[in-house]
Amino acid sequence: MLRDGAFNASGDGEMRNLLGRLNARSATELDRIAAFWRVSLERGERHAQVGSLYRAMIDPGAARDAWERLDPVEAELVRLLAVGEVENAATIAELSASLGATPADTRETAASLYRHGILAREGDGAELPVGAAPKLFLPRELAVQFRRVLDEIDLGETSRLPLSRLIEMFDDGEIDDAATTWGVTVVPGSRNRAELVKRLLKQAEDPARIDRVVKGLSPDARRVWDATLSAARSGNGAPAGLSAIREATGLDGDDARSADRFRRALAELDRAMLVWHTYRPDGSRWLFIPSDIRQPPPVEAVPLPPLVPVPEDAIGQRPWRHPQAAAWDLLTLLRDLTVSPWPVEGDPPRTRLRSLNQRLWQRGAELPPAGYLPFLIALADAEGLVDGDDGPPAALFVTLAARQWRERSFPQQAERLRWWWGNAAEWIDGRESGQVEVWGVDWRQARRRLIALLADRDVGLTGGSWHTLESAALRIAARDPDLLGAAFTAATARQAGEVGGNVGPDEARAAATAEAVAVELATACAWLGLVDIADVPGRTRAVRLTALGEEISRGGSPIEPDGEGAGAGAALLVDEDGLVRLQRPSPLRVWALGAFAELESFGHESRYRLTETSVGRALGAGFDLGQVTSFLERQSGANAPGPLLERLAGWARGVRRVKVRQAVVLQPDDAAEQAAILELAAARGWPAEAGASGAVTVFLSPDGVDEATVEAALRAAGCTPVTDGSGQARRARQEPRPVR
Repeated sequence: MLRDGAFNASGDGEMRNLLGRLNARSATELDRIAAFWRVSLERGERHAQVGSLYRAMIDPGAARDAWERLDPVEAELVRLLAVGEVENAATIAELSASLGATPADTRETAASLYRHGILAREGDGAELPVGAAPKLFLPRELAVQFRRVLDEIDLGETSRLPLSRLIEMFDDGEIDDAATTWGVTVVPGSRNRAELVKRLLKQAEDPARIDRVVKGLSPDARRVWDATLSAARSGNGAPAGLSAIREATGLDGDDARSADRFRRALAELDRAMLVWHTYRPDGSRWLFIPSDIRQPPPVEAVPLPPLVPVPEDAIGQRPWRHPQAAAWDLLTLLRDLTVSPWPVEGDPPRTRLRSLNQRLWQRGAELPPAGYLPFLIALADAEGLVDGDDGPPAALFVTLAARQWRERSFPQQAERLRWWWGNAAEWIDGRESGQVEVWGVDWRQARRRLIALLADRDVGLTGGSWHTLESAALRIAARDPDLLGAAFTAATARQAGEVGGNVGPDEARAAATAEAVAVELATACAWLGLVDIADVPGRTRAVRLTALGEEISRGGSPIEPDGEGAGAGAALLVDEDGLVRLQRPSPLRVWALGAFAELESFGHESRYRLTETSVGRALGAGFDLGQVTSFLERQSGANAPGPLLERLAGWARGVRRVKVRQAVVLQPDDAAEQAAILELAAARGWPAEAGASGAVTVFLSPDGVDEATVEAALRAAGCTPVTDGSGQARRARQEPRPVR
């Protein structure tokens, strides 16, 4: 046993891992070890302190720092125990013989290393057989790190080696870390080391990618990079002394916090392959930037895939579409939800989808375009226009925020929808396309980059010409290979066949990016009016950039005129047959017409028709006939035709509507309380009526007058509300009322 109680800590038999040895140390010893390793231990839970110390001690940079602080004899003793097998251990006598030192001096050196947390004794805490000498060893993790330091020292000056040679010194875990930093997707078990290294070296040849990696550094790492790069430039690529870089970055303090910050910065640069260590013959440490990184070879410009033009006559005549068609369609969808809630899980019945499809500007042959309605619902949810009902079954309903939404103009609504789309964290427009699945993409950033590329001169979509969608997507993907980010995973039917064949990872990545771009163009970009999409019979799909898309791509945020404000002529015209011609559409007009009229056709002049069914539906939803006629007369600026009024009145009589109002009847035991209850209702603004025998009828409303509110007010007034045996009154759910 060493003197000063150095090896008296209770231990764990033959356990040789560092974590177990640290757990066996006392709090005082942990503080002493942390001071040597320059680790700041927060006061608190012991296991957290041990964990912090352990993570620091297994860091290669910390091992390099610790090696520098060892005196020559300590370093030699560590070398003796590190260069052999991990299981090797030696007695004081064996070590003193190898060192050529006295047992007393060797014992003192070993005690010092024990106090530093570097050395351990075999069988700590167990009784030694009589006459047996304790054996000393390095915990496994420290042995690995110190062997690495010794290998680096033996390797000598490495600053002139190319990156391809330097990277050979990385272990597999470090290769994976570097690959992630440089945007090379690592799928465990599917790519070998040689392929990963090849990909990494190719990434490091691109100056633009080097700049991205540098820009992603933490502030401390960026300071170390800048200082090392400056020293390399002034020294013609020569390494810079470690102490000089520490001083240049202001992280040269002797305190644990400064040491930890500098160590973390170097570890980050090490993982990124940007800054490397080397040792001079005198054992001093230096930092350098490989010439491949510092002066990457010029990248040969690769021609972009050609755009394939589509003749205008192949497109044919296209019907006019409202410039804010998506905003109009969202109103139509919200109106549909006021009639029947939308299921949260699954799809509505196909009959409902077919009916809704016929009322959309952007419609499919039979059903709405794949993903279009979920896209609109996602935007409506982001704006707060819909909310969920727990059910069962769980369903979406329109919120009161829709009232304020209808007050916005169509251009204002469209701008809000574009904003919500651009800032959606998920792929709300492409996740139901069925063409490609993508994971690990920052969609906010990807959309910003895609929009900027639409009017990019090198992409060449400006000018209003048509091109095949596939060629446009391929060209955009080639113009910005990292459009979907540095690292992402994709699965497509086409790619599944290619990756297994002769197509490499670069080609597969480009193909997946192009497929995702094609989906974006054909869905959200088209739905929001940034591009036009057309199907070319017997050929392919075509795309062209719109004037709106070009302006937004160049950084504009236009609010297009929509003609819905005051202007010449009536907003709508009504004839005696019930035909309503909408001249100047606005959200309020579209919302109201959707309540009591059937859509016949879209166009510059959209047409609606009043029918017995549509009017009956409106009356059943709470509209009064007078509201319908006053709306038509106010918007047309003329009295409604007499024959139409007669027809409307007949339809109203045929509905045989009976208004039903929810109410709660309050029956005090003392009829004299009736006056006080009526006074309470009047003070609260509740509609109430006096009844026989002192009863008071309070009418409920979705604006906040419900049974619970009435009961609470009665209790506050000193009454004791008791529900009779007939059961509680139904409580009104707050839903938007029809627009009057």
